[in-house]
Amino acid sequence: MKFRAITISGEVASGKSSVANSLLALLPSWTRVNTGQRFRDFCASKGMTIQQVAELTDETHREFDQSQKLLLSTENHIIVEGRLAGWLARDIEDVFRVFCFAPLETRIDRYVRRDKTSREQARIDIDHRDNKDIEKFLKIYGVQDYRDPAFYHLELDTSTLLPDDLAQIIIDQAKLQGEL
Repeated sequence: MKFRAITISGEVASGKSSVANSLLALLPSWTRVNTGQRFRDFCASKGMTIQQVAELTDETHREFDQSQKLLLSTENHIIVEGRLAGWLARDIEDVFRVFCFAPLETRIDRYVRRDKTSREQARIDIDHRDNKDIEKFLKIYGVQDYRDPAFYHLELDTSTLLPDDLAQIIIDQAKLQGEL
């Protein structure tokens, strides 16, 4: 099978963006799709700011996710980075799905560096976002846990290697299971 898309999923501060950027450097003819930016653009098209996301209806979330699934079903040579990207592509055969994870302490360290906040606030923010996402996905889709390994071809502990090394592992594993 030839993979025409790759998803990079994971929790807050798990290294999704860093791995996606490194992967793009190794696949320069591919395009990186940042789900967060697409979601901000989607909200703006609805006349909403990203701060109003909590007010979005379940139907609006489903509409956005349908647009993501359409993208994953039709576009070639794309790297889609986003928490739910792999789950959305779970039934699309020619999409290689990766889940990034890291211990909570590693994620807190990354969040502190990225968002210039305290460790305490980082822990609160991460716990809140992780729990809200799980609640939202359960409510909207009935997904018990989008982190379930059954949804992914590959799980990567991003705390042990550099993003460039992880990107190479993704390419190597995708080639073992098909081709890029």
